[in-house]
Amino acid sequence: MYKNEKQILNIIKYTPPVFVLTISIIISVFLYIDKQSTLEKEKKQIKTNFIRSNKLKIKNDTHRLHDFIVETKKDTEKFLKENIKNRVYEAHRVASSIYNENKDIKSEQEIKQMIKNALRHIRFNQNRGYYFIYSMENYECILLPLAKKLEGTSFYNFKDGKGEYLTRKIVKQVKEEQEGFLTWSYHKPDDMTKQYKKIGFNKYFEPYNWFIGTGEYFVDFEKLVKKEVLNYTQKLSSDKNNYYMILDYNGEVLANNNKMDTLSEMTTSTKKELIHIAKTGSGYLSYKNDDNTANNTIKTSYSKGLENWNWVITKIFYENDISNLFIQKEKELNKKFNKNILYIFTVAIILTSILLAVSFYISRILNIKFNKYRKDIQNHIKENTKQNHLLSQQAKMAAMGEMLGNIAHQWRQPLSLITTAASGMKLQKDYDTLDDDTFNDSIHNITNSAQYLSKTIDDFRNFFKTDKISKHSSILTVIEKTLKLTNAQLKINDINLKKELIEYEVYGVENELIQALINIINNSKDALITKDHSREISIKTYKNNNKGILEISDNGGGIDKKILDKVLEPYFTTKHQSQGTGIGLYMTDEIIKKHFKASMSIENKKYILNKDNYLGLQTKIVFNLE
Repeated sequence: MYKNEKQILNIIKYTPPVFVLTISIIISVFLYIDKQSTLEKEKKQIKTNFIRSNKLKIKNDTHRLHDFIVETKKDTEKFLKENIKNRVYEAHRVASSIYNENKDIKSEQEIKQMIKNALRHIRFNQNRGYYFIYSMENYECILLPLAKKLEGTSFYNFKDGKGEYLTRKIVKQVKEEQEGFLTWSYHKPDDMTKQYKKIGFNKYFEPYNWFIGTGEYFVDFEKLVKKEVLNYTQKLSSDKNNYYMILDYNGEVLANNNKMDTLSEMTTSTKKELIHIAKTGSGYLSYKNDDNTANNTIKTSYSKGLENWNWVITKIFYENDISNLFIQKEKELNKKFNKNILYIFTVAIILTSILLAVSFYISRILNIKFNKYRKDIQNHIKENTKQNHLLSQQAKMAAMGEMLGNIAHQWRQPLSLITTAASGMKLQKDYDTLDDDTFNDSIHNITNSAQYLSKTIDDFRNFFKTDKISKHSSILTVIEKTLKLTNAQLKINDINLKKELIEYEVYGVENELIQALINIINNSKDALITKDHSREISIKTYKNNNKGILEISDNGGGIDKKILDKVLEPYFTTKHQSQGTGIGLYMTDEIIKKHFKASMSIENKKYILNKDNYLGLQTKIVFNLE
C-alpha cells in the first residue's frame, strides 16, 4: 500500500508538467504538420489561380488576335479592289495626260503608241501587276505586256476558266457603267493545273473607245495580307514566359514573337495536338519542352483555328514563375510557424513551473491524507475479508445441508435391503429353514448394498475435499459427478432429467464447478416441486467457435421480470427466509467468473415438454476453450 501511495504521489507531482510538455510537443508537431499542409494547399491554390488567370489571359489574347486576323481577312478583297482601282486610275491619268498634250500636234497612231509605251513597263504589287488595254469596238487587244504577240488580235471569243466570254462581259459592263470591278477564274502562269480567283478593274478611255484595266489573283494579294499579319504578330509585345505563335496545318511555324524560345522545343507530336485542337475549334494544351535543358518546364497553350488559311493561332505561357510565388509563401508561413512555436514553448514553461509548484503542494496534502486513511482502509479490508469468509461458510453449510439430505435419500434403499436380508436370515434360522442358497444370496445382497453405501460415502467425501488445485476437467465427468450427488433428490420429487451432451474440457477447480452446478440444479428442483404439472430439467452442452456452452433449463415457471436482474446479488432470494439464504446463485456466479474466467447469465425461456409450452428458467454458462 505504501508503494502504491508513493506511485500515486509521484503521478500527482509529475503528471501535470509532463502532460503540459507533451501537449506542447504535440501542438508543435501539429502546427508543423499544419504549416506543411497549409503550404501545400497554398501552393496548390497559387498554382490553380496562376494557371486559371494565365489561361484566361491567353484565351482572351488568342481570341483578340484571331478576331483581328478575321477582320483583316474580310477586308482583303476590299484592299485588293482599292489597290487595283487606284492603279487603273493612275494609268487612265497617264493616258489622258499624253492624249491631251499631244492631240493637236501628233497623229492618233503616234499618240496611241506613246500611251502603250508609257504603260507597258509599269509593274506593281511585287512586280505581278501590269496594265492591259482593249478596244471597245472590235475587242482588239491593244496592250498586253506579258503576251505582246497577242496584241492586235481579237479577244471577242476569249473565255475564262468557267467558260464565260470574259472580254464581252467587260465591254458590256464598261458601256453601261463606264468603269467597274469584275471577278473571274483563270489559271496562273506558274500553275496551269488549277483555276484561281482573279479580280479586275476596268475604266473607259473615251478618246479612242478603249478600256484600260488591270487584274490581280486574289491568292497572290492574300499572301501579302498574310505576311503583314505575321509581321504584326511578330511585333506584338511579349516576354520569355508569355508569347504568341502561329503555325500552319503542316506544322510549320509561321510566327513566334518570343526571341527566347526555339522551335526545337516543340515536338512533332505537340504540333499535331495543337493542329488537332485548332481543326476541332479551340482549346488548351499543356506540354513540356523537348530541349533537355534547365528550362524544361511545363507550358500551357490556348489554340484556335483559322480554317480558310489553315492556321493555328496560339498563345503560350510558362509555369516556372509559380516557383517564386511558392518561395515567398513558404517564407511567410515559416515566419508565422516560428512565432507560434516560440509562444507555445514560453507558455508551456510558465505553466509547467506553476503546475510543478501546485503539484508538490497537493502531493504533501495527499501524503497526510493517505496516512490518515490508511488505518481506515486496513480496517475496511479486514471487515470485507471476514464478510466474504462468512458468505463462503454459509454457502458451504447450505451445500452440506443439501448433501446430507441426498445421503439420507441414497442410503435409504441399501439400508432397507440390508435390514430385510438380515431379518429374513434370522427368521429362517429360528425355524431352521435357512438353506445355503438363501444364505449365500442374502450375504451377496448385504455385501453389494454395503459397497454401494461405501461408494456413496466416497462420492460425497470427494465433493467436500478442500483442495483448490486448478486443472483441465472433462465437462461430461463434472456433470456425471454432479448428478450422482443430486439424482436421489430428483427421483424422489419425480423430476425427469433430459441430457444432450457434447464433450469439451474446462480449466478450474473441479469441486467448485460441481458445487456451482448443484446450486443451479437445486434452484430448479425447488421451483419444480411447487408445480403440479410434469417436471423436467434439461442439461445441454455444445460448442460455438472457441466457446464451450453449458445450458441448464427447467419448466418451473421462471422468475418475475422485475427481480430477474437481482438474483445474482448476495442475500437476495425468491424463497421464504426458512428455505433460502440468498447466497447460492451469488456464490455460483463468483465461482464461474473468478475461478473459471467464464460468464453466466439467467433468463426466462419458453420450455416445450410433451408438446406443451411452459415458462421456465435457463442458466447459461459460457467457457473460453482457448
